[in-house]
Amino acid sequence: MLDGGPTSRDGENGSGPGPHPAGARHRLKSGHFLRLARGGGGRDAVAALRSAQRSRRLVLLRVLVEAVDGHGPEPGTLPPAQAAWDLLARAETADPAAVEAVLLHPSVGSWLARTLRGLRAEAGRDRPRAALRDAGHVHCVAAAAALGAGVPFRTPVPLTDDAVVFPSLGCARFDRTPAEPVAVAYRDEAGAGVRCSSGTVPLPGDLTRDAPGWWALRRLGSPGAGPRAAPLLDDLDPWRHFLRRLPVERLDDAEAAHWQSLFEAAWPLVAGQRRIDPEGIAACLLAITPLPDRSPADVFSGSDPEAYGGVLMTKPATPAELAVALVHEAQHSKLSALMDMTALLRGGLEETHYAPWRADPRPLRGMLHGVYAFLGVATFWQTVRERPGLTDPERASADLEFALRRGQVEEGLRTLWAGADLTAAGEHFLRGVEESLTALLKEPVPAAAASAAQEARDDHRIVFRLSQLQCDPGQIEAWADTVADGAPPPRRLPGTRPRTAPVAAEIRTRLVRIRVRDPERFARLRADPAAVGASDTDHAWAAGDRGRALTGYRRQVAEHPGDPVAWAGLALSLTAGPSRDALLHRPELVAGVHRELLRRGRPETPETVAARIARAADLTGRPV
Repeated sequence: MLDGGPTSRDGENGSGPGPHPAGARHRLKSGHFLRLARGGGGRDAVAALRSAQRSRRLVLLRVLVEAVDGHGPEPGTLPPAQAAWDLLARAETADPAAVEAVLLHPSVGSWLARTLRGLRAEAGRDRPRAALRDAGHVHCVAAAAALGAGVPFRTPVPLTDDAVVFPSLGCARFDRTPAEPVAVAYRDEAGAGVRCSSGTVPLPGDLTRDAPGWWALRRLGSPGAGPRAAPLLDDLDPWRHFLRRLPVERLDDAEAAHWQSLFEAAWPLVAGQRRIDPEGIAACLLAITPLPDRSPADVFSGSDPEAYGGVLMTKPATPAELAVALVHEAQHSKLSALMDMTALLRGGLEETHYAPWRADPRPLRGMLHGVYAFLGVATFWQTVRERPGLTDPERASADLEFALRRGQVEEGLRTLWAGADLTAAGEHFLRGVEESLTALLKEPVPAAAASAAQEARDDHRIVFRLSQLQCDPGQIEAWADTVADGAPPPRRLPGTRPRTAPVAAEIRTRLVRIRVRDPERFARLRADPAAVGASDTDHAWAAGDRGRALTGYRRQVAEHPGDPVAWAGLALSLTAGPSRDALLHRPELVAGVHRELLRRGRPETPETVAARIARAADLTGRPV
């Protein structure tokens, strides 16, 4: 909140870790709030967010400890969870920074959230075994804090995949499968280690380096001047993915070196930002979890409110892709942490709204996240556009990305103003977003970039409406009567309701990006269109051959009248006129009437259907 407003509380039982007095509240200075609202927020603002996240983790951890111990001990396994809390408190006394590094490790947040959900879901059982098994990880959390703080300890810890995982540090591995599910971690005068029936793994004095039986978490470095970032490359922790548990496994050295090389090249693009404070971005990038590649053409990145500072990511093809993903996910982390401190909107959980960057309906809370994240991305590209020495393809690519992202933010912001139930702080926040967006909208872009960005947005909207919305069947029949027989049109256009349908890839926008950024690769792909899941018709459209594309999309719609991607391609290949207007505004109505006429045995061409609907509904020339 602003100065004087309540935010979040530290651990309220008055015992255990935490430098704040019992019941203390976190507050965010008004200047910090405004800088965050405008898309920035430097190290001091992010430090306030991190402090609140630390307290939130402690509260959740305390809830877990009490929930676990309320079920009584499991004979012959782990000690009470309170023992882990006590060890954490001893580590806090010795080295608060070491404890904070463990508590704020993103996988700890994922583990806490999932385990607490499991305990609640299994609450009716005498012993919620699955959730209690997962809760045993609390002893690994405490042991990691004790190792980092250098305090002597001895505690049983659970084994996972023949290893003991210490969040934010690494894991001890055993060559033989232990006979029991529990090992003992310790530090004494002779050193530190992990012992079980399979033997003992001595831990090195420097836990940041590999040793026999020890895999250390690698840290990505950002050498050079300016703000630096050093997120962990987390390929070990079983809780590193916020949707599912992953095996304890290790990237090979060559793959890890490739990530380091990408990061070294990407971070200067972030550090050179003027409008988004790179120190704030660095301060909330705590760990990157590499994911298997899903597609040779797309990079996926994701984050989760419960895993502050964590980024899931497939391997980017270029440093610029990595830089954009880091900015995007850092924005999500900042906003999630801010929304933990103060409410920006009420409700907003219904997944019914069109987001110009998503293929599926989104809740207003998700819309707010997208607006804020893509405001950061648009600002990133504006700064890139200002860099000297760009090649023509680099500049054209930056122009396109900037024009596309600022347009998406503008559309998403309109949806929030129109539909969100904002708190006073939420209105203040959106005013800050609007202020930054207004400045971006004043920036000139080349006509080619502006046109390509608008077509990408139109393409996305048409595909969304065709795949995710449907009209009332009775209204479709009435409009089919108008188109086929000249019957008076219904008094109004039909409403729509969501429908469950597969989402479609943005193949044409993907191809345009390749053509702009790498013309030689685009030329090669035309000889092998399936390499990126495209057709010859898609390539013709992306190359600017709209006549050939129109012929191809007409054929595709005739062969597959339910294909939303083909319908959108047809709309975008048409010249200006009533048919294009109807397909831009109400493609689901045009496609529905077209299919109804096919069912009646009275087919009409898609353009004829669209033109008659446009004239009957007065859609001609209406702005989209």
